[in-house]
Amino acid sequence: MDLGLLAALLADAAVDSVNPCTFYVYTALLLAAGLSQGPRGVARCAAAFTAAVYIGYLLIGLGVGVASMALPTWLLGAAALLYAASIAARLALGRGAGGSGGWLARRAVRAAAAGPAAAAVLGFLASMTLLPCSSGPLFAFIAYARARGTPLTMLAALLLLYNAVFVAPLAAIGLAAAAATRARRIQEALTRHAALSEAVSALLLAAIGVYVLLTG
Repeated sequence: MDLGLLAALLADAAVDSVNPCTFYVYTALLLAAGLSQGPRGVARCAAAFTAAVYIGYLLIGLGVGVASMALPTWLLGAAALLYAASIAARLALGRGAGGSGGWLARRAVRAAAAGPAAAAVLGFLASMTLLPCSSGPLFAFIAYARARGTPLTMLAALLLLYNAVFVAPLAAIGLAAAAATRARRIQEALTRHAALSEAVSALLLAAIGVYVLLTG
């Protein structure tokens, strides 16, 4: 495997995984599940939510990957630079890493009471509504892979790994909650570094954008 591509995958997926909005909804779900169903209910809801996020975000990545095959590489590079500029502007204005998703968090209590199926629906909704607004690293990785001539079948396999890294923090929070430890502390610790994650994301996007423009 191309080590440069693997390094880009791990870096992009790691910074992409720090999503305060999704953490907020997920923690609300697990806290409600803990009150209504106990540790086993927490574990089931955590697994269902995480699996649904994995599948939903994978579908987004595959959709972007297929679309990217029809686009010129210079356009992908320019888009990456624009995305990096928008992140930098948000951080400069003090609006980076903002928490939202309150409407989903309010539904998390009902989802916890309804069980794993409802938690899966909630996770899928989160992947389709909250995650795309911060999916710059995913787009950057796909643009980078496209610029290096990665075929679609290989890209699909790489996206499976990308999403495994992406959901790792959700798995950690779920394990903490199922073990009756303070899942909220893990969520808060991850969220505290969200601004740094966005700054790193902007730098990665800019670097990949320049690389794609120069090599495309």
